[in-house]
Parts: sequence; C-alpha cells; structure tokens
Amino acid sequence: MTYSPDHVADGQRMIELLDTLQRDLDEVRQFVTAYGDAVTMPGRRPDVDADGTGRQATHGPSRPTEATALDERRAALHEELKIGARLLPYAIATVRGVSASMDRMLSLWEGEYPDQSSPGGD
Repeated sequence: MTYSPDHVADGQRMIELLDTLQRDLDEVRQFVTAYGDAVTMPGRRPDVDADGTGRQATHGPSRPTEATALDERRAALHEELKIGARLLPYAIATVRGVSASMDRMLSLWEGEYPDQSSPGGD
C-alpha cells in the first residue's frame, strides 16, 4: 500500500461533520426545551394575543382547557416531538455503528485480533 494524503482530508472531513452534528444536536435540544412549555399551552394568536395568554376576543363562556386541548398548533408541536423521538434512535444507531467500526479497526491496527471463538467473530 502506498502513502496517500487522503487520510488527512478524510480525518478533517470527519471533524467538520462532527462539528456540524454537534451544532445541530444543540439546536434540537433548544427546540425540545422550548417545546416542553409550548405543548402545554394554546398557540399564540398575534392579532388577538398581545399579552401571550392565548385568549381570543370572543363572547360566551371561557373554556381554556378545551381550547388548549383542541388547539391544532399545540397538537402539531406534540406530533413533531413524537416524530423526533421515532427518528433520533436511527441517528444514534448510525453514530454508534461508526464508532464501533472505528474502534475495531483501531484495535486491529494496534495488533489486537478478534476472538474467533465468539459469535460473530468479535
């Protein structure tokens, strides 16, 4: 095998990707924090909600619990949380797979060989 500078570029690319992943994870964490409160309140209506209470200028009896429970925007936020909770395990599995593969190859490079007697050869 001949020397190739590709490993430097590949290593730098991995660092760039990891930095991007970390920034994106931080952003998702901020959204989840904001969603924590938002999914328990009715959506704001800028034209009638100057005080941020979710109240509308309507007549008749006030039904805040019903309004909150039936608010479509609040339900949409909750649905996004459910979608994220379904998708993020795939991202975790992918990252763990990359880590495990890199660990195996580093072990081989260090002269350690997989135990051939264990299931799967690891």
